Amino acid sequence: MYSIIVCLSVFGNSIVCFIVFSSRKMRTVMNYFIVSLALSDILMAVLCIPLTFIANLIINSWPFGETMCPIVSFLQVVTVFMSSFTLVAISLDRYWAIVHPLRHKMKRRQGFVVISIIWMLSIIIPLPTAIKAKVHRYVNDSSAPIFCEEVWDNVTAQSVYNFIILLFQYFIPLGILIFAYSRIILVLWIKKTPGEAVSDRDKRMALSKKKIIKMLIVVVIIYAICWLPLHAITIAGDVHLTFYNLPGMNIVWTASHWLAMSNCMYNPFIYCWMNARFRNGFLKVIRVATCRFSKARNVIEMQHMHRHTSARFSSPILKYNVNSGKCHTRMFSAGQVRFTWNKLS
Repeated sequence: MYSIIVCLSVFGNSIVCFIVFSSRKMRTVMNYFIVSLALSDILMAVLCIPLTFIANLIINSWPFGETMCPIVSFLQVVTVFMSSFTLVAISLDRYWAIVHPLRHKMKRRQGFVVISIIWMLSIIIPLPTAIKAKVHRYVNDSSAPIFCEEVWDNVTAQSVYNFIILLFQYFIPLGILIFAYSRIILVLWIKKTPGEAVSDRDKRMALSKKKIIKMLIVVVIIYAICWLPLHAITIAGDVHLTFYNLPGMNIVWTASHWLAMSNCMYNPFIYCWMNARFRNGFLKVIRVATCRFSKARNVIEMQHMHRHTSARFSSPILKYNVNSGKCHTRMFSAGQVRFTWNKLS
């Protein structure tokens, strides 16, 4: 199940980045925020999930050395901050564009500045994790397993830090998201904007805005649901230290951890499902990949046929039509096949 998260997250979010950068029409401020969100999900899937899964659930110890312990622990918190702060930036961008349409919209350069600030804050806030995370043994025995955890001399300081992390990582962003999208829903669906035109163009624009907001609301709801159980367990563990000793808590923690980590694989499928441009981009990438695979297979078959027979024959050659976005087949005679094969060689 953890492998499914890694594969789908890397595959889907990589295609999202490719779609945005390969099409000039897709290079909008909001889509750059979506790329930032996709990059944080890829980092989570590649650098954090496999190592945590192996250490916590397979061998129940930390086998990756003292240096990797603070790095991995730090990156886990950084990637979650990047996701939550990026969702907040997207919601505020939509809030200003829809609730205050007469004010200046965020330009591309300003968007890059905001993304840089998000990455900077995501790195600065969890620095105590990088400082305090280290390998240690619960038993003073060289044969005892090694664990990678935050080691604090002051238990109260650790509880305060954990509370601050939860506050800035989940609860404050969630409050901002609820406020922003509530106001947006009020403007788009409930309250009629003063001086609103009724032309077909304005209706299409309003419908497009509603579709985008629906997509973003689904992203936020899934984010909130995925992370809520793990944060609830963390709070309960900080309040009552014996909470983790309850029967079946290892299964509950594993399920909650998997649910939280799975958040990094859902967004590309939400974009594909609820946004026509992303859906068309996904379909185009899949068609190109399928056609190139078929073309490569045909070349191998032609080479095999060219080596084993010199009789006249016809062979299908698959070509990809960029304009139509479809593969089509052409028939070639023996001489044309040799000429085509020589060109490919």
